[in-house]
Amino acid sequence: MDETDWGLTAIDGADAAKYELFTEKNGFGDGDTLTGKRVAARDLELKAAVMDAGRNAELRQRAKRFFNPKYTYRVYLTYMGTTVWVEAELEAFQAPSKQIDLPQEFSVYFLATDPYWKSVDDFGQDIAAITPRWGFPYMDHPDYGVLVDIANFERSVNFIYDGDAPSYPVITLTADDRVTNPKIVNGSAFVRLIDELEKGDVVELSTRPPRIEKNGQNVLNKVDRSSNFAGLAMQPGTNVYRYEADYGDNSLHVVIRYYKQYLGV
Repeated sequence: MDETDWGLTAIDGADAAKYELFTEKNGFGDGDTLTGKRVAARDLELKAAVMDAGRNAELRQRAKRFFNPKYTYRVYLTYMGTTVWVEAELEAFQAPSKQIDLPQEFSVYFLATDPYWKSVDDFGQDIAAITPRWGFPYMDHPDYGVLVDIANFERSVNFIYDGDAPSYPVITLTADDRVTNPKIVNGSAFVRLIDELEKGDVVELSTRPPRIEKNGQNVLNKVDRSSNFAGLAMQPGTNVYRYEADYGDNSLHVVIRYYKQYLGV
């Protein structure tokens, strides 16, 4: 609906999510007691009109075929220079019958069970990355030689996260050699895999829903029982992620990828 075939005429439900508060009436005294609060699922309504009434029949048929309850949709919205997206299910589609020489219109209604808008780019960083430093012009110090690269020996990275709500990253570990019991840490929370990795093994860890696979095979049964997947969520502000292993941590590459999440547009 970018004013090529259809133009967006109205949008409702994109600016902010709905908030729900749960209370109980006090048995003694005035007022209520707050028992919980949450961000509810997002209802999104879009309205559009045909840009060229001469294409009414063609575009109306295409729209009716496109909006199908058997599909799950990813809705992208660009507003004031920022593009975000949300996954949603189709709740309703209406294309009212009207005078055929007038621009055709439709309304479409979505339900996003995950109410947060997400950034288009998934941001990522390799905690174990080596930063190249050898450039031109070539400089060779007579005593210290030349600086070729810088390795991250601390095996940790600070992420400054400016989203509105926690983001649940996907973390990929790749072994260059044998590694024993790799562990990902964020603050006091961690997830530790009790297993041996050989050269070329790839472990993918998803924090929500909790999932961990080694070379595509589920290894959730090999996770340390003290592990906390939810604790690896990226919180608004500064997050410090690091990795460890009982043996071979210098043979690991650890990449953290995440979408920024926003309450509204």
